[in-house]
Formats: sequence, C-alpha cells, structure tokens
Amino acid sequence: MKSKVLGLLVCCLFILTGVMVACAPAAVPAPAAEAKQTGTTPTIDASGGAKGLFTASEIDDAMHTKDGTIYEWWYLDAAFDNGYSMSTSWQVVTKEFIGKDITHLIQFAIYDPDGKKTSVDVPFDVKDTNISKTTCDVTMGTNHLKGNIQTYTVEFKDKDLGCNLTFESLCESFRNPGGGLSYFTKNPDRWIGWTIAQPRANVTGTLTLNGKEIQVKGSGYHDHNWGNIALSDMYNYWYWGRIFLPNETFVYSVGEMVDSLGKKPTSVIFAWKGSKLVDVTTDITAEPTDFVLDEYTGAKYPKSLVLRAAGKACTGTITHQVKNIVEEALPWGAKEGEGHAYFRFLSDADIDLVVADEKVQIKTPLLHELMIP
Repeated sequence: MKSKVLGLLVCCLFILTGVMVACAPAAVPAPAAEAKQTGTTPTIDASGGAKGLFTASEIDDAMHTKDGTIYEWWYLDAAFDNGYSMSTSWQVVTKEFIGKDITHLIQFAIYDPDGKKTSVDVPFDVKDTNISKTTCDVTMGTNHLKGNIQTYTVEFKDKDLGCNLTFESLCESFRNPGGGLSYFTKNPDRWIGWTIAQPRANVTGTLTLNGKEIQVKGSGYHDHNWGNIALSDMYNYWYWGRIFLPNETFVYSVGEMVDSLGKKPTSVIFAWKGSKLVDVTTDITAEPTDFVLDEYTGAKYPKSLVLRAAGKACTGTITHQVKNIVEEALPWGAKEGEGHAYFRFLSDADIDLVVADEKVQIKTPLLHELMIP
C-alpha cells in the first residue's frame, strides 16, 4: 500500500495469535549505523513499580500552555477480538508548523478484519473547540475525548464513520520527569513532552462503519505529545514499537538525532510486569542488518533488527525478521525516491528477555514500524 502520511505521528495496533503489538513511526539508519545509547536509568522499584515521580496525573494529559508549543496531540488506538481495529489523533497545531490554516484536527481510522482502512481527517474552527488545561477534556465540534488516567471515553462521528469507546487502564501511567519534558538542547531550548497515560487498556464500546454499529471489545493504548520542535527537525530516524504479552507490556524507541544536534543516540525501553512499571532504561541498542532498497521511497530498510536491552529489571533481546511490508508511505512533504519513508512491517519476532527476574521467551508474529522523516 502506498500513501501519503498526513498525520504528525502515526501509530498502529493489531492482534496476532493472541499477542498484541502496537507501533508508532520508526526509522532506518544508514547500513553501517548502529543506534546505541547508554544513559541514566531513572530510579525504579522493581518489586513495587514506578516511583511517584514518574506517574502521570490528570494535568499531565491536559492542554499545555508552555510558551513556544507548536503542536499537541492526544493519540489512542485499539484492536478488537472480532478483527477490527481503530486509531485516532486529536491535534492542535500552529499554522506555521503545519503550513496550512488548519489548527484543530481529528484524524480517525477503522481497519476491518481484512485490513481495509476507512479514514477521515476532520478540521475544526477554533470557535468550535474547547480544551481543558487541568484534565483531559477535549471537545471539537460535537466530538468528545475525556479521561482521568484511569478511564477515558472517546465519542466521534463524521457522517457514517465513528466510535463510542471506553478505555480502562491496565498498567501504571508514565510521564517524563520534570513536568513531562525532554530537552534536546538548551539555549535555544528544544523540547518535547510525552505522557503515556494508558500503556495498556481494556477497550469496549461500538465502532460505526458505513453507518452500521459494531459492538467491540479488545485492548488499547493512549499517549499524549507536545513540543516546540518538529520531530523531523530532531531525528534522522527512530524505531518505535509496543508489545502486549499475557503478563508483560513493553514500549520502546531507538533513534538518532539530526546531524546539527550531533547525531546523538536517543533510546528508551519501558517494561511493565502485570500493572507495575518495573523498568525505564536508556540502555537499549539497535542492530539493523541485511538492508534492502525500497524503490518507491528511496529508503533502505533492514530485513533483520535486533534490539538489546540492558536495564536494571529488563534485559535481553527482541529480534525482528521482516516477512513483508504491510504499508509504506511518504512523510508529509516528501517526494518519491528522496529517501524519506514510513513503513509498517510484519515480522517473525523472537522475544528473549528477563523482566523483574523472570524469563520471558516467546516467538510470535509482530507488527512494527519505522520512519525516516
């Protein structure tokens, strides 16, 4: 599938043989590159979960007012027992950032069991929107997104497409220390904010597709980003993935900053055992090999990708062997053959980790994504 990626951040989630995997964009380095970072590991109590410093509160998922913010979005996705899945992004951006007059937008998509995507991008006038600065309470037109970390409701309708869903948290939330911000440079300040409000959630309700309501239940994810610099101005590439196993949940990101920022590696993996966050570490490396040139985008992608984690309570490897490309696309503003790309792959994965002193070994099909912005 070849398409334009219109969103600011693309995330996907599917169920495969009982293992749910969800991924956001990632990207591919040059064939000789290895993304590696060994940084500071936040203090985590492996037996009792994250310290309070890292747990998100309602205000972390509210509208932010920090000077210089050029984009902010709330993202949710879910995959259901009947084979359907959905994703939605509620976005607030500046005109300068997007290069258009649109500043408030909802992106919404439903995937049927055969993988067919039905989607809409719906813009809104500022006068028709209302967003709380103390909690997640977003109104755009007649559509509502509301929640308090534990429970979220999503009500969206555009003609014969929509949803009415409830997300109930299964795992502890997370936000970056220091108000949720990560600074990439100081003077000038370049930063992004990230709150993982629901790393994993039970999701129930209805989808509306072609005017027909479909009862659904499954699992989902919700996070929230904001910043004063575009991701494409910070990263040469990044890998991003999420894995749901019966008693473990993982979110990882491994990338490299742009040349002007020193091509520094920037990496992290989060690990939950049951509902408890047991590790957050930057000790994760990527080893991509067996590169293939994609003629449509002009980008090279690895047929094999090994991630090696060496955290306090999460160590081992996640090995991806790409079977096929599920979706390929050009990032916003990119042209064919220039080397900028978004891919979603189906891979055979071999997960061999030790999490909170327990072995986690499983072979499973896995969907993951990568991006060169």
